[in-house]
Amino acid sequence: MKKLLTAATVSFCCLLAGCGAGIKEEVKEDLTNIEESGVELQGEIDYGSAEPGEWLESSNGKFKVTSYGYNQAIGLDFTENPFVPLETGPMEITIQDVWVMDFKPENGQKRVVFGGKDEVRVVTASMVIDNYSDMEISFNPDEAALITNTGEAIEPLKYWTSGIDGNFTPGATKATGVSWALADVESDLTSVRIIIEPPILKENNTPLSEPLEVEIEILPY
Repeated sequence: MKKLLTAATVSFCCLLAGCGAGIKEEVKEDLTNIEESGVELQGEIDYGSAEPGEWLESSNGKFKVTSYGYNQAIGLDFTENPFVPLETGPMEITIQDVWVMDFKPENGQKRVVFGGKDEVRVVTASMVIDNYSDMEISFNPDEAALITNTGEAIEPLKYWTSGIDGNFTPGATKATGVSWALADVESDLTSVRIIIEPPILKENNTPLSEPLEVEIEILPY
């Protein structure tokens, strides 16, 4: 079975700026917990090992894998068939996993990331990006938008997305794990569309393609 290959990293220093002395230590503690939880959830968890309907423990909450992404045309089918890259200008994107999980956050995750919500639903996609050209390109799949079949349009979840700097030198390869948090945990999620803005030629700031859009079917786990 194809495995999740990328890990989410956490950027949190910016939230410390401007905090009063009286709350800075609490914020630091929250954000340390967020970092530990994000790394554990996105880096150490083998989503495919969870049993259907099973709630598992993490350092900052419980999670349950509810469904997974399927698109046979790009090799996202849990077989040994190779992945099929998506082309956008001179760039190729390989989507290697899409998972959906329900998460009951605790500690800093609940307070800082999810606004005090008791339960959230998170969609995560892992991607590998290649620049096969001889050009310097700016490209940010880690900023991809997600549109669900229920009409939600969502930007990436900051603390659960492994950011890349977007600068691709000739021949460069980078990997990212992008996560989105749904507002409606009870929604009947059956498909999502991932939309990625086109790569830009850095020399003259010219788009090299149209936006890339791929639809992923969501199947029960």
